[in-house]
Amino acid sequence: MFQQPQFLILIASFLLSACQTSMLNQFSKVQPGMEKDDVLEIMGSPSQSRRFHGKDRWSYVIYEDKIRFDKEVHFFEGKAVYLGDVWQPPADQSAIAADKRNAEGNERLDLELKQNIEQHRKAYDEYDSQVRGNDKVRYVPEFTPIR
Repeated sequence: MFQQPQFLILIASFLLSACQTSMLNQFSKVQPGMEKDDVLEIMGSPSQSRRFHGKDRWSYVIYEDKIRFDKEVHFFEGKAVYLGDVWQPPADQSAIAADKRNAEGNERLDLELKQNIEQHRKAYDEYDSQVRGNDKVRYVPEFTPIR
Protein backbone atom coordinates (compact mmCIF):
# COMPACT_ATOMS: atom_id res chain seq x y z
CA MET A 1 0.00 0.00 0.00
CA PHE A 2 2.56 2.63 1.12
CA GLN A 3 6.08 2.48 -0.05
CA GLN A 4 8.54 2.33 2.81
CA PRO A 5 10.47 5.63 2.16
CA GLN A 6 7.32 7.68 1.56
CA PHE A 7 5.73 6.35 4.74
CA LEU A 8 8.81 7.27 6.80
CA ILE A 9 8.87 10.77 5.32
CA LEU A 10 5.18 11.21 6.16
CA ILE A 11 5.70 10.08 9.76
CA ALA A 12 8.78 12.29 10.14
CA SER A 13 6.91 15.35 8.85
CA PHE A 14 4.10 14.78 11.36
CA LEU A 15 6.60 14.44 14.19
CA LEU A 16 8.51 17.55 13.16
CA SER A 17 5.36 19.61 12.77
CA ALA A 18 4.31 18.58 16.26
CA CYS A 19 7.61 19.93 17.60
CA GLN A 20 7.07 23.32 15.97
CA THR A 21 4.15 24.45 18.08
CA SER A 22 3.95 28.08 19.04
CA MET A 23 5.63 28.95 22.31
CA LEU A 24 2.75 31.33 23.04
CA ASN A 25 0.35 28.41 22.67
CA GLN A 26 2.59 26.39 24.95
CA PHE A 27 2.58 29.23 27.49
CA SER A 28 -1.22 29.29 27.45
CA LYS A 29 -1.18 25.67 28.66
CA VAL A 30 0.56 26.69 31.88
CA GLN A 31 -2.01 27.08 34.66
CA PRO A 32 -1.87 28.52 38.20
CA GLY A 33 -1.19 25.83 40.76
CA MET A 34 1.15 23.84 38.49
CA GLU A 35 4.42 22.71 39.97
CA LYS A 36 7.82 23.67 38.58
CA ASP A 37 8.35 20.28 36.97
CA ASP A 38 5.07 20.57 35.05
CA VAL A 39 6.00 24.04 33.78
CA LEU A 40 9.43 22.78 32.73
CA GLU A 41 7.79 19.99 30.74
CA ILE A 42 5.57 22.44 28.87
CA MET A 43 7.87 25.44 28.43
CA GLY A 44 11.38 24.14 28.90
CA SER A 45 14.08 26.02 30.75
CA PRO A 46 13.44 29.70 31.42
CA SER A 47 15.56 32.44 29.89
CA GLN A 48 16.13 33.85 33.34
CA SER A 49 15.23 32.81 36.88
CA ARG A 50 15.52 34.88 40.02
CA ARG A 51 14.11 35.12 43.52
CA PHE A 52 12.34 38.37 44.35
CA HIS A 53 9.93 39.26 47.14
CA GLY A 54 9.89 35.65 48.37
CA LYS A 55 8.87 34.21 45.00
CA ASP A 56 10.80 32.34 42.35
CA ARG A 57 10.35 34.18 39.05
CA TRP A 58 10.98 32.51 35.73
CA SER A 59 11.17 34.69 32.63
CA TYR A 60 10.61 33.44 29.11
CA VAL A 61 11.49 35.43 26.00
CA ILE A 62 9.34 34.28 23.10
CA TYR A 63 9.73 35.41 19.49
CA GLU A 64 6.82 34.91 17.15
CA ASP A 65 6.51 36.57 13.74
CA LYS A 66 9.49 38.81 14.60
CA ILE A 67 7.67 40.12 17.68
CA ARG A 68 9.18 39.71 21.12
CA PHE A 69 6.98 38.61 24.02
CA ASP A 70 8.28 38.65 27.59
CA LYS A 71 6.35 36.29 29.83
CA GLU A 72 6.81 35.36 33.48
CA VAL A 73 5.79 32.57 35.79
CA HIS A 74 5.99 33.23 39.54
CA PHE A 75 6.20 30.37 42.01
CA PHE A 76 5.42 30.46 45.69
CA GLU A 77 6.24 27.32 47.67
CA GLY A 78 6.80 25.42 44.39
CA LYS A 79 3.43 26.22 42.80
CA ALA A 80 2.69 28.72 40.02
CA VAL A 81 0.86 31.75 41.38
CA TYR A 82 1.28 34.27 38.54
CA LEU A 83 1.37 33.81 34.77
CA GLY A 84 1.59 36.57 32.23
CA ASP A 85 3.54 39.56 31.08
CA VAL A 86 6.45 40.93 33.07
CA TRP A 87 5.09 41.94 36.45
CA GLN A 88 5.27 45.61 37.30
CA PRO A 89 4.56 46.89 40.81
CA PRO A 90 1.64 49.27 41.27
CA ALA A 91 2.55 52.87 40.47
CA ASP A 92 2.49 53.92 44.14
CA GLN A 93 4.96 51.15 45.02
CA SER A 94 7.42 51.67 42.17
CA ALA A 95 10.99 52.80 42.73
CA ILE A 96 10.22 56.18 41.13
CA ALA A 97 7.35 56.81 43.55
CA ALA A 98 9.52 55.75 46.51
CA ASP A 99 12.29 58.10 45.36
CA LYS A 100 9.79 60.96 45.07
CA ARG A 101 8.45 60.29 48.59
CA ASN A 102 12.00 60.15 49.96
CA ALA A 103 12.95 63.40 48.22
CA GLU A 104 9.88 65.14 49.67
CA GLY A 105 10.74 63.81 53.14
CA ASN A 106 14.35 64.99 52.76
CA GLU A 107 13.19 68.48 51.73
CA ARG A 108 10.89 68.62 54.76
CA LEU A 109 13.73 67.53 57.07
CA ASP A 110 16.10 70.11 55.53
CA LEU A 111 13.53 72.87 56.14
CA GLU A 112 13.03 71.75 59.76
CA LEU A 113 16.80 71.65 60.26
CA LYS A 114 17.21 75.20 58.93
CA GLN A 115 14.41 76.41 61.21
CA ASN A 116 15.97 74.69 64.23
CA ILE A 117 19.39 76.20 63.46
CA GLU A 118 17.84 79.67 63.21
CA GLN A 119 15.92 79.20 66.49
CA HIS A 120 19.05 78.01 68.28
CA ARG A 121 21.09 80.90 66.87
CA LYS A 122 18.51 83.41 68.12
CA ALA A 123 18.31 81.71 71.53
CA TYR A 124 22.11 81.81 71.85
CA ASP A 125 22.26 85.48 70.88
CA GLU A 126 19.59 86.30 73.51
CA TYR A 127 21.46 84.27 76.14
CA ASP A 128 24.79 85.91 75.28
CA SER A 129 23.24 89.36 75.40
CA GLN A 130 21.63 88.60 78.78
CA VAL A 131 24.86 87.22 80.29
CA ARG A 132 26.90 90.20 79.13
CA GLY A 133 24.23 92.56 80.30
CA ASN A 134 23.84 94.22 76.92
CA ASP A 135 20.11 94.45 77.46
CA LYS A 136 20.46 96.61 80.66
CA VAL A 137 21.53 100.18 81.13
CA ARG A 138 24.54 100.28 83.38
CA TYR A 139 25.64 103.00 85.68
CA VAL A 140 28.75 104.63 84.36
CA PRO A 141 30.45 106.94 86.84
CA GLU A 142 31.42 110.36 85.73
CA PHE A 143 35.03 111.21 86.07
CA THR A 144 36.48 114.61 86.08
CA PRO A 145 39.50 114.93 83.96
CA ILE A 146 42.79 115.62 85.70
CA ARG A 147 44.80 118.54 84.54
